[in-house]
Amino acid sequence: MSVSNIGFERWTSREYTTWTLQVFQKHNAELSRMYIAHIISNEFMYRNLGKTAKWGDSATDHFIFKDETQKHTFEDIAGWSSSYNDLDNWINLNSVMAMSSNLETYMATVIQLALESDIGVLFGTSKRIDGIEIIKHGGARAFDFDDKLMSCTKGDWGSRASAFTRIFGIIPDILTNNISSLEKLRKLRNNVGHAFGRDIETSRAHNVIDIKEMEKLKRNKTLEYQKLIYGISRAIDRQLLTHHIGEYQSINFYHNLRSQLNHDSQNQAHKLGNHAHILKKKLGQFGALKASKKFCTELIEYYEKL
Repeated sequence: MSVSNIGFERWTSREYTTWTLQVFQKHNAELSRMYIAHIISNEFMYRNLGKTAKWGDSATDHFIFKDETQKHTFEDIAGWSSSYNDLDNWINLNSVMAMSSNLETYMATVIQLALESDIGVLFGTSKRIDGIEIIKHGGARAFDFDDKLMSCTKGDWGSRASAFTRIFGIIPDILTNNISSLEKLRKLRNNVGHAFGRDIETSRAHNVIDIKEMEKLKRNKTLEYQKLIYGISRAIDRQLLTHHIGEYQSINFYHNLRSQLNHDSQNQAHKLGNHAHILKKKLGQFGALKASKKFCTELIEYYEKL
């Protein structure tokens, strides 16, 4: 069906993903570009250094130190290489921490979106109450889902999965099948974020002066975690978009745009046509999937009747 023939259906989205997932993917793409830049830089460095350097060479024979105080940081190329490998490991660890944090932010946002859209799901009456009606007629803070969001994004992944299932009734298999991996990821993320990549409890010991060895994370495992996180986000998005969100984002977009529109015209058909034209244009400027005039007209008519 061509775009021009696609009409508005409240519980069926014309887009393949939520706008929230699109933002999530852009953050991941940004991180991926930086990570790939590091990988090729690492390989380029060793490939070219290997043509001229030996492990016992002084670091100053091959590197320029603009700060004179840094010249004696490494005894030789082998010492530099050891620290460079530590940097590679540190980048792996922090990449995983960033990806994990991004997943939690995405989940909190998309779950809030689903609950705002389909508030009845909390009472076993999914799609019986349109959340946009509460937004339209309610106060500045019509919803408070903080406890629900916390239960799905904090604590161990077993409890998060249980909370998600209690709220929505079902949960993607990819999430429940990977609880063990997600738990390892959660603990690793916490160790990186709070203890320089070391075990948190050990790092809090006050009767030691030595530091524990940093967690090791290979590149292939980093990429494996990245793939898992992406798969989980896609599965959650597909479920919530299909069953609870539908066109909520577009109709909420109109709700926020409405105050900027001219409502003085007495010719209702003319006013509707103008508003539909502006909504179509604004959605396009926003970056959403192209919407038809028919879609925008039917969306406005739906909203105004609420």
